[in-house]
Amino acid sequence: MRQIWFALLFAGMLGLTACRPQEVIVEVTRIVGNQDTEVREVTRIIPETVVQEATRVISETVIVEVTRSPLGSEARPVQLLFPPSVETSVIGRRGQELAEALTAETGHQFVVGILDDEQTVIDLLCSAPMESIGFLSSSGYVIAKETCDVQAGNIAVGNDGYTWQTGMVVTRRDSGMNSLEDLAGKSWAVAGENSLTNRLYFEALFAEEGIELGDVLEVSGDSEAMLAVFARDADFATAAFVPPVMPYEERLWIYGEDDPEPGRYLGIPPSRSPIGYVLVNGEPEFGGYRLRDARSRIFDVEPGIYDETQILMLSAQIPNGTVAFGHDFPLGLARQVTELLTEFAASEACATSICATDFYGWSGLLPASDDMFESIGFIKERLNLSASEILAIEG
Repeated sequence: MRQIWFALLFAGMLGLTACRPQEVIVEVTRIVGNQDTEVREVTRIIPETVVQEATRVISETVIVEVTRSPLGSEARPVQLLFPPSVETSVIGRRGQELAEALTAETGHQFVVGILDDEQTVIDLLCSAPMESIGFLSSSGYVIAKETCDVQAGNIAVGNDGYTWQTGMVVTRRDSGMNSLEDLAGKSWAVAGENSLTNRLYFEALFAEEGIELGDVLEVSGDSEAMLAVFARDADFATAAFVPPVMPYEERLWIYGEDDPEPGRYLGIPPSRSPIGYVLVNGEPEFGGYRLRDARSRIFDVEPGIYDETQILMLSAQIPNGTVAFGHDFPLGLARQVTELLTEFAASEACATSICATDFYGWSGLLPASDDMFESIGFIKERLNLSASEILAIEG
């Protein structure tokens, strides 16, 4: 129920003695005479005063309660809000399939909204917190959380099977650089001016630890960064790290527990498979490792890249895209939608909706929590980035 104030006008007819009098002529007939004589129709004209009636308008405020349509009705559907990350026609078509699936499962009406930019999505999440669900980048979620305390719903699973991305620091194995402190005064090859994983996280980390670097070599991509450190044009480089596929694919590589280069323990040099993978000891289904970090892209150009370089450290986990609910969104419905999104992303239907290669290209969705986004907050605070600056950053 929302209280709406209306100003209503009521007219009251009030006699006002202060009004200007008006003179009218009144004829009065009197009888004049005695017992013997009588003269009738003697008329005397006398003035009589009457007071004109006036009307005064009184303004009065009255509270009127209006009942809103229920959430999920035709008149008040749940809004699925998307920034223009791809062509709007693609978002409209792919998003509509998701809206129809959620409507069928919940009985609530869902509609797709395509907004001008991610900041506008955040603004609407904040201004309509009871009926809005936003599809945000990890940076967008952090800003929305700070602005109006949105609720974390789902987080995207990438094609690599993970809900996060990381960057890596690579040095030559003969460089003598084996710790973060060893990078002080050294030259850095880096691509991606606005990359959270490859650059900004490490800039924030170096600032936090008080590490002052030497020259910064700007390169055009991850492959060029790897070639620069291999050729000794830079002392170290940063680039994308994708975890290896583990033997027999019995489990995923685990951040913080598994070594970034577990295949090195076998003492077997990597090789290129007939279908293009970089392998250690054969395909994973036969007990080997499939290497997927940025060095695998230049393996054919420099086959010694793995033998002569090493991963010094990884960045923190940078979360993938996120589905968020407005702060006042009904908790029960939010939980139901979160579960349905997880199920939908695991179904074949998702391949023609939000998981399509021309849209988000996700391989799944899982429940999200606020602690997943601490790395974004660290970057934003340590580098003193504004909301507009953090929203302009790529993943």
